[in-house]
Amino acid sequence: MKPAALLIAVAFAALASASASTSAAESPASDAARPVRLMSYNIRYDAPDDTPNWVQRRPHMARQIAFFDPDVLGVQEALIPMVAYLAEQAPAYDHYGVGRDDGAQAGETTTLFWRRARFETISTQTLWCSPTPDRPSKGWDAALPRTVTRVVLRDRASGRLLDVRNAHMDHVGAVAREHCAALAADLAPATVEGVTAAVVLMGDFNAGPDTAAYRRVLTAGLRDARTVSPVAFGPDGTFNDFDIAKDNDGVAIDHVFVGPGLSVERYGVPTDSFAGQVISDHFPVVVDIALDGR
Repeated sequence: MKPAALLIAVAFAALASASASTSAAESPASDAARPVRLMSYNIRYDAPDDTPNWVQRRPHMARQIAFFDPDVLGVQEALIPMVAYLAEQAPAYDHYGVGRDDGAQAGETTTLFWRRARFETISTQTLWCSPTPDRPSKGWDAALPRTVTRVVLRDRASGRLLDVRNAHMDHVGAVAREHCAALAADLAPATVEGVTAAVVLMGDFNAGPDTAAYRRVLTAGLRDARTVSPVAFGPDGTFNDFDIAKDNDGVAIDHVFVGPGLSVERYGVPTDSFAGQVISDHFPVVVDIALDGR
């Protein structure tokens, strides 16, 4: 067999094995042992002058998300019609997120999606990054209102709780980013019937590791999945500005952080493209975590 043919055969064998594993994972026992796949993705708002624009990008994004098959997906810059499109393409997921401008339909959202068959929804919440987090507002030196979407989920197989926060921090205000990081990271983990949730914080922080906002998250006891993962793949930088050759000079501004009781199994920044064009101006971040802390 030629080397190329051998590689293809091996790839298909791996896919078949993965499919068999997925089928075997239908039982509650195997679901409890299966890692939880997290995906954080700034999907770029629907700007008609973008090249490529949202209508051109969206089918590729839907297929990309379907391929990585996350259990929990957090998107940023998602306008309500964009959320509706992704929800239509992913009927196995529930989702929650509100417009940052009015707490309803207006403005970008930080929507969370989660796999309905795996997770029971315990609670949902939106917080604004401002001194008045309970209502639409902006604070400090921020240019725009910014939100943290919070969803508490119970794993149907294991009973474990996940307290997931999805944030998009301001692109201008460094003080606002630090305060928003504190708001998102310092929230006490949810407790339900005596069970305390494990915390996941993801999103576009508009801040790299050498910033006060990033350090503030670490101070709260969360860990950057990239730095603790035994397996890491892809570029260090996550912002590409619609150029597949760019990676923001190797500086990640999109992050996934995990709290105590969770272990990171793998981390990746996929750089998928179509016709030489990237799917968003950010690369997504994909992380597998173990709910049982093994």
